[in-house]
Amino acid sequence: MPQAPPPSSGTRSLIEVKALSKWFGPHQVLKAVSLGVERSEVLCVIGPSGSGKSTLLRCINRLEDYEDGEVLLEGVPIAGTGPRRGRPEPASQPAKHAIAMVFQQFNLWPHMTALDNVTQPLVLVQKKKPEEAREIGRRVLDKVGLSSKLDAYPARLSGGQQQRVGIARALAIDPAVILFDEPTSSLDPELIGEVLSVIKALVQEGMTMIIVTHEMSFASEVADRVVFMDEGAIVEEGPPALLFRNPKSQRLGQFLRTWVERSTLFHGVATEKSG
Repeated sequence: MPQAPPPSSGTRSLIEVKALSKWFGPHQVLKAVSLGVERSEVLCVIGPSGSGKSTLLRCINRLEDYEDGEVLLEGVPIAGTGPRRGRPEPASQPAKHAIAMVFQQFNLWPHMTALDNVTQPLVLVQKKKPEEAREIGRRVLDKVGLSSKLDAYPARLSGGQQQRVGIARALAIDPAVILFDEPTSSLDPELIGEVLSVIKALVQEGMTMIIVTHEMSFASEVADRVVFMDEGAIVEEGPPALLFRNPKSQRLGQFLRTWVERSTLFHGVATEKSG
């Protein structure tokens, strides 16, 4: 059974996950997972399907309950899930909008325009005035390159544009960290680049992000650190240059083999063409 490495020492992390365990019935999907994410760090989580990656994000964002462990934001436990469910939230509880999430399937309201999809959470949850919310919505949609699509309904948008609306909706709440759950998995190959470009721009701005992805080349380019999960546990973690080129575990080497072979073949063909 894979064993999670101990949490790194040092200054307090922006996000701290401590010995998080989660079951679905008799199946344990997270096995005492511990990790920390520093402010402005980009952490990419990779691993085979069913390894617990998406469940980890959903637990961090309080969309899933969990049976044991703790999630902290700036040192304060995030209430509302896990073993503390039902207890009063402490006065120092972080703002509920401090963590935003971008989903695989976009999760847009089909009867609302792009602008309304972004502004409704601001009005309903954050209690902002409609005009203030619309000003924020216009700004973040422009930021993701959709200033010409404010009044478009999701059915009239491409998959890449819908996902960019999802990113704008996350940005609108001014989060401390954004969680991305395989943000390109539902897109056609030709649309993936436009979404990854937006995420890369956020990296340059210093946004703190945890990204679950199957795009190994993208992870190797943007991540400060990569975590490899298998069977509900962290098997290995480290800088992408080290992790992808010199995996310590046999399981990670096996997982990366196809990507490494394709990458080597691509560079070989490119070298021949340029020669």
